[in-house]
Amino acid sequence: MEIKIKKGNTRNQLICIRPNGTVLKADLGPTLPFHDIAHFVVENNVGLSEGFYGNILKGYSVEQLSDKQVVKTLGLEALFSEIAARALQSLSYGACIMEQFLGLIKDELHQFSANYHFNLTEERIIEMKIEYKRLLDEWRNLSEGEVLELHFSVNRLAQI
Repeated sequence: MEIKIKKGNTRNQLICIRPNGTVLKADLGPTLPFHDIAHFVVENNVGLSEGFYGNILKGYSVEQLSDKQVVKTLGLEALFSEIAARALQSLSYGACIMEQFLGLIKDELHQFSANYHFNLTEERIIEMKIEYKRLLDEWRNLSEGEVLELHFSVNRLAQI
């Protein structure tokens, strides 16, 4: 699935072009691309097919994926994706250190009584942090009206 995040002065736009040709467009706030980019990095690197972008690929809208009642029905992979995206942002901004990263994820999963097995190595976490920072730099260097282009593929399934 092709993902385009168009930079605006006060609003940004997420555009997802599914393989079947359908297009999702959603307006985003000025800081939301950072979280959407974190989702992309986590889901593409860990190989999640049922996270935020995997669910968009399946036909969900951003509005549906923002509805707590809908989110509750999505399962553990969607929950893991959300938690791991926030943890990646925390790691990248210095709010946590590498040794705390997995603990953040495990603690939050535990709060939801979620028993989800994942195996993130320190090497994979470092790769995700580097990719996230690279994409944020690309985003920050865009001018208004320019687009960050990403490709989401569930074929890159990794061991989790």
